Amino acid sequence: MAARAQKDPAPAPDSLDALVAAWWETVVAGAADEHHPIHGEQLAVRLDGDELTLSGEVETKRDRDELVRQARKRIGHGFSKVDASALKVARRIERHGLLDQTVIAAFPNRETASLALKFVLERSRIEPKRHQILSPGDKVSPRSVPSDFEEDVNRHLANGRSVLILQVDETEVFRVRGLLEEDTRSQWTVAAPPGVPDV
Repeated sequence: MAARAQKDPAPAPDSLDALVAAWWETVVAGAADEHHPIHGEQLAVRLDGDELTLSGEVETKRDRDELVRQARKRIGHGFSKVDASALKVARRIERHGLLDQTVIAAFPNRETASLALKFVLERSRIEPKRHQILSPGDKVSPRSVPSDFEEDVNRHLANGRSVLILQVDETEVFRVRGLLEEDTRSQWTVAAPPGVPDV
């Protein structure tokens, strides 16, 4: 008996893949004014006749290649050509790997902090060098929080909040902090000054 072809499982309804797939559905339907779930307003899409045009700026060549792949996969669903000539990769001046920064954010509880961590990891697609969630009653160690912020972290923990700590490359801190401040229910967010990475 021939083996049946296995179909890829559908993404969970609240997953980033599902959000991206839903965004593409709106584009194909002609409503290209929604912001992309990952690239936001940095990416513009226009459907003109039988051509889909991608323009704007994305963080990496991998991001650009993935967007072009996703667009080409949908050829035949309202368009027959993809033009990505105006889709650029951001020019980065900073050098990755020189310095680290610690980003700290307070949340009402551990569950919200865990959801925020998941959200930041999916949206920024970074791999933090270290991450930790402290809950009320947890001890703050000098390794987990820079000493200048230890008192603030202890105050949030004493007030029943949970604290998310992320150590990331300095070049990624702006994006991570922005996601925490603007897109999660962070009650306090701060980035420690850059420092030499732990060996």
